[in-house]
Amino acid sequence: MITTDGTPNLPGWIDLGSPDPDASAEFYGTVFGWSSEAMTNDQAPEDDPDQGRYLMLSKDGGTVGGIGALQDPSAKSAWTVYVRVPDIEATIGSCESLGGSVRAPRMQVGSEGFLAQLTDPSGAEFALWQPEGFTGLGRACQDDSLLWVELYTQDPEAAKRFYGGLFGWQTEAYTMPEGTYDMWTTNPGVGTDAFGGMMQISPEMPVQQETWVPYFMVADTDATLARTVAAGGSVLMPATDAAPGRLAALADPFGARFNLLKPAPTM
Repeated sequence: MITTDGTPNLPGWIDLGSPDPDASAEFYGTVFGWSSEAMTNDQAPEDDPDQGRYLMLSKDGGTVGGIGALQDPSAKSAWTVYVRVPDIEATIGSCESLGGSVRAPRMQVGSEGFLAQLTDPSGAEFALWQPEGFTGLGRACQDDSLLWVELYTQDPEAAKRFYGGLFGWQTEAYTMPEGTYDMWTTNPGVGTDAFGGMMQISPEMPVQQETWVPYFMVADTDATLARTVAAGGSVLMPATDAAPGRLAALADPFGARFNLLKPAPTM
């Protein structure tokens, strides 16, 4: 499962690239009750103090993610999943040797750590975080925080080879009435060690490109969906009961996708 204890080679942070970070923070504050705090950038030029401005999001004192401005005006707003690694340069090298590419090379973030932005061979974007002062998520697998990450891909077998080689991830089949679902895990056979899943893209899905999408755990899927719509978001898949629980697929006002899940009692 996704944890806050600094375990390497697991998702450890998420952030949102937004054309209007303050508007996005207001939206997610309405939906999940998150508060936001702007981090100062000591290296910003005097004539542009907001350059590199970053909002830290939290719930009940635990960090749940961040929001930064899109650096490319033509880019689409989206959530990025960061995998925590012990050696970012070595992981970048492995990514390239496995057929992935580097969108943004290793960059130091003050005394907090190092990040890099990568793309897998099929086109799904993700990022790395090597912690120093900041380990990442302070709240996870609780209501209104990150619960699960899901890869949508045209080629599940290629994804298994790439992420298995890069992070040592394995997959385990989870059988549902709708069919079999591949779960990402570090320890097959131990359900609590699963932290994400993989869906093969089909024509009827709301997601049609290679991408990672976060699931946020909620106490009431329908109520959270209603707040999303009232705040200007949209519904990609209405609230539905499934084996894992009651879930929904949504998008924020700028089109960034996220999913909800109220876990079933047996999960």
